[in-house]
Amino acid sequence: MRFPLFALAVLFLSGCAVAASPAVPDNVLFVGNSFTYYNNSLHNHYRALQKSADPDNPVAGRARSMTISGGYLHEHTAGLAFMVNEYDWDVVVLQGYSRGPIEESTAESFRSAARKAAAEIRAHNAEPVFFMTWAYTGQPEMTRQLDDAYSAIGDELNADVVPVGLAFATVTEERPDIELRIADRKHPTLAGTYLAACTFYASLHGKSPEGIAYTAGLDAETAAYLQRVAAATVTDYRNRRQP
Repeated sequence: MRFPLFALAVLFLSGCAVAASPAVPDNVLFVGNSFTYYNNSLHNHYRALQKSADPDNPVAGRARSMTISGGYLHEHTAGLAFMVNEYDWDVVVLQGYSRGPIEESTAESFRSAARKAAAEIRAHNAEPVFFMTWAYTGQPEMTRQLDDAYSAIGDELNADVVPVGLAFATVTEERPDIELRIADRKHPTLAGTYLAACTFYASLHGKSPEGIAYTAGLDAETAAYLQRVAAATVTDYRNRRQP
């Protein structure tokens, strides 16, 4: 399997060699719903990590989000067509409704929308990337289900998948003192959004976010731990998906 965003060059994430590329996408569009826009939006935290990683060099390009509250992927069809036609993107991140890919009544709709979106994105010289979301509190079985669903569509479409849900599962098991979900048991806390941003940084940049000064206001120990989990998760997931 290839990783469309990543030429085969050896970099290191948390001490592990992985296939990655020194090229970093300048223009990234995040398409999704409240899982993306909570806490002043995932794209802003991802951008802040970029800027903090190399403060002496201005970050090129843009990061934006296009979200619909409670939205399913197919509801973005018209908006996505406009956005990829109107602007030049390197990467378009696709996030489906949290249970959309795993419910019998909606899974095929998710897959169909993913195929159409990927074709639209690639027709405009960008690459689709899938945002693997996380399990609800008290429903750990969702982690494997979402992993299977997002990995399958990624394999089918030869597209990268950012394993945020696997990072959530690790933190939930190892550090239950770090709340990643708010009281509704679904949406992310600031720590959850920060973990997602770190996972995207590790995946899209091909290097660890460990040591980046930006913490989103979290205490230094918590931020460092979340950075470490994000790096290790991306390394493990990418190694698993390689032939």
